[in-house]
Amino acid sequence: MNLSLFIVNPLNYYYLFLIFSIAGISISFLGLLSKKIKNGFVFSNILYMAASLSVVSFSITAFFKGGNFLKQTLYLGSFFPAGKVILRFDTLSDFFLMFLFGVLFYISLYQIKYVKSLGSEINRALFAFLYGIMLVSVYFVIASFNGFVFMIFWEIMAISSFFLVMTKHYIKGTTRAAFLMAVITEIGAMLIVVGLMILYLYSNNFDLNALSNIVIPGYLKEIVFILFLFGFGAKMGIVPLHIWLPEAHPASPSGVSGVLSGVLTSCGVYGIMRFGLYVLHPAGTALMLGTITLIIAAFTMFLGVLYMSQTHDIKVLLSYSTVDNMGLILTGIGASLYYKYYGLYGLSALALIASLYALINHAFFKSLLFMGAGNIEHETGSHDMDDFGGILKRMPITGILVFIGILSAAGVPPLNGFASEWLNLEMIFLGFHISSILPRILLFGTGSILALSSAVAISNYVKLYGLTFIGLPRGEKTKKAKEVPLSMNIALLIPALLSISLAGFMFLYTPIFAKVSELIYHINIGKNILHNYIFIPYYSSFSASSPVYMFFVSIVLLFILYILYRVIIRPKKRSIGYAWTGGKNVINPHTQVSTLGFSNALRIMFNLVYRQRLRLPHRKIYPLSYYHGEEYLKPDKKNISNPFPYSSYYHNSSGYGSYIFPLIEYYLYLPLIKLFEKISTVTTELMQNGSLNLYIFYIFFVFGASFFIIVLIL
Repeated sequence: MNLSLFIVNPLNYYYLFLIFSIAGISISFLGLLSKKIKNGFVFSNILYMAASLSVVSFSITAFFKGGNFLKQTLYLGSFFPAGKVILRFDTLSDFFLMFLFGVLFYISLYQIKYVKSLGSEINRALFAFLYGIMLVSVYFVIASFNGFVFMIFWEIMAISSFFLVMTKHYIKGTTRAAFLMAVITEIGAMLIVVGLMILYLYSNNFDLNALSNIVIPGYLKEIVFILFLFGFGAKMGIVPLHIWLPEAHPASPSGVSGVLSGVLTSCGVYGIMRFGLYVLHPAGTALMLGTITLIIAAFTMFLGVLYMSQTHDIKVLLSYSTVDNMGLILTGIGASLYYKYYGLYGLSALALIASLYALINHAFFKSLLFMGAGNIEHETGSHDMDDFGGILKRMPITGILVFIGILSAAGVPPLNGFASEWLNLEMIFLGFHISSILPRILLFGTGSILALSSAVAISNYVKLYGLTFIGLPRGEKTKKAKEVPLSMNIALLIPALLSISLAGFMFLYTPIFAKVSELIYHINIGKNILHNYIFIPYYSSFSASSPVYMFFVSIVLLFILYILYRVIIRPKKRSIGYAWTGGKNVINPHTQVSTLGFSNALRIMFNLVYRQRLRLPHRKIYPLSYYHGEEYLKPDKKNISNPFPYSSYYHNSSGYGSYIFPLIEYYLYLPLIKLFEKISTVTTELMQNGSLNLYIFYIFFVFGASFFIIVLIL
């Protein structure tokens, strides 16, 4: 066999993926049947790594050879509602497969040692089996070009991720968090199904290409787009469908948190781009849809970053950071719709490029940070920042790698987070080309929220790194922490290097983003926005920047400063002590600033949103029962039990209590929960009253209604 021909043929990698993934699932399944199979979990994850690497190789090869190399149609007969199963790849699917399975590759490596540390309560064979099912479902979610088949794999992905979140089911609150995630994502799935059924009524087909060519009324296109926006937005975590993220992340193993934030939320973005932009390709309705999208994006960024600042749990903080970043990605999509409506097709493509750049950055640095949180949890058994301090001295490799992720997530130049945020701001500033005043005001207003959220996010990341890695340890387990196994840190090193490459070699990635936007908007602006490593946002008279030059110049300057410091200043070894303790380091570590103290200024500035900050002697007067430590506070007089334990904020210390009001949970979800409880109580009393005659009537009514509907359809 000619090896060179094998390497350049994308179809070979497709078959390798199937072989490796099915082999990994089979080994884990055999591990469920027999405990005699040793190291089955390790072998399964190695096979999942090979399968992920095959997908990345396939996507890179197919992408640069023009895509559309694999187009398989499987006919299942006329009885099958979808008619045929279509697997097809284009530049959009190749792009998503490329970075999603890059994330799955190093998370599979990370889990080999991490899951072992969780103890004997974890069924590792079951975990590997579910992880393999989820991995395969993600692949076919991206590859399916049939709406019906897409929803089948979408549901398989949702169910497998639900059970993965349930991994630590023995911990109080985990089952509730997984159930909340399932409810929100299933509501989203129902909205997607309704949108697909409306399109099916006009096309009698589930083929995405056929759906993209149908003609439907403008108002109906708006309705379907909104259904897709909130349906896939439930997976992304947009406001107000974000409440499952701060619940599911702290309840999940850190590898699963990396998948939830880096992979599954990205699948939601893929759904909006594939169904909302590629299939619907709104033009005449883009003004209204862009307005709705930008408003949701602004609220998502604003609330995400504000609640991010008020938590002491590192994984809850990162989950709200995901909400904030989803708002940033949605901003690019909303601006793209605006520019398309006003005929600014180049800017429309640019806005989509900015959104894609933010998406891939988020997938890498957020999975890095969740795995970093897992390293800390591996050694301390906690993800409460008030228990940490001084971890950098005890876990230096983890500290350095997490620091790279922090710089990327905070948007600090010259790394990739700064490059993507600056690109999104440039894209928004170009809104002065829009002729109408109100859309321009909304676009600039969203840009101001973006700038505000970026500034607040920086302070949150300073809190995260400062309280966790610097200072004195505040817990006994923190004092005994040591570096994690090498494979776990190698898993962190991969996204760290990818994040650096996205900043230093942006000119290599920009043509890829341009090809993806070309598929949707049929215009390639790659040559218009990049000249000699200088990024020009379409209009050369407006602005220009070079993340590449900034990155390398910053490295050179830092190196020069370090040399000057060592050669000219020549620092001598000094002993530093505390004057008020006689030079002895006897300070109580608990007198260091806490998460509550660090975020105090923000509480005062945004007290209108946080609602109240009280010093109260009795906890019973809080309006909800709040989770604190391992106990639930008692319900209030209204007897309302809080279904959101992880995302509710209650900090206390000696004689002091601080309360953050959960705005959306209290005013939106709790009334809905109470309403459904009342409806279920009433319907149960009416329908299940023990009367045989009533049950016979129900059966007769169902058959009569079904017959009437069939007659109407035929």
